[in-house]
Amino acid sequence: MSATQAVQDPHPKARNYGAYQSEIYAHGMFNNILPTVTTDPNKLEEQAKKNLGSRSYNYVAGGAGERATMNANRLAFRQWKMVPRMLRQTTHRDLRVELFGQTYDSPLLVAPVGVQQIFHEDKETGVAEVAADLGVPYILSTASSASIEDVAVANGEHGHRWY
Repeated sequence: MSATQAVQDPHPKARNYGAYQSEIYAHGMFNNILPTVTTDPNKLEEQAKKNLGSRSYNYVAGGAGERATMNANRLAFRQWKMVPRMLRQTTHRDLRVELFGQTYDSPLLVAPVGVQQIFHEDKETGVAEVAADLGVPYILSTASSASIEDVAVANGEHGHRWY
């Protein structure tokens, strides 16, 4: 690309995650304000246990069966490494992924978790609404506390639904 060509952002809606990280640091360093949710993935379970009632926590932490899927997921995530790339342009990035002929802004989806009424009075509708706001596909569990119709309304006209 020549210097006279305009740089086209392939995905103008991309969030500036670097700015978000800087915001977290600034709030912590200058105002002693920590993020609501820990940024340390190893402390997420501890924070959930502290903030959820025992019934809710045990439902999530218990996994299913022998926890084989949970263990396999942890192993899979540990195999991925963050490799910093210094002195490279990072303002134009594209996390889009195509699944089943549909393009999504990022490779993240909200997995199906049933009986969400034990976590919050909004049940699945609250999570579906936030997923739509973030442009993240929402997958409804067959054990949903809310009706499929209520979740669809909460997910909005343009929400990505997998149900």
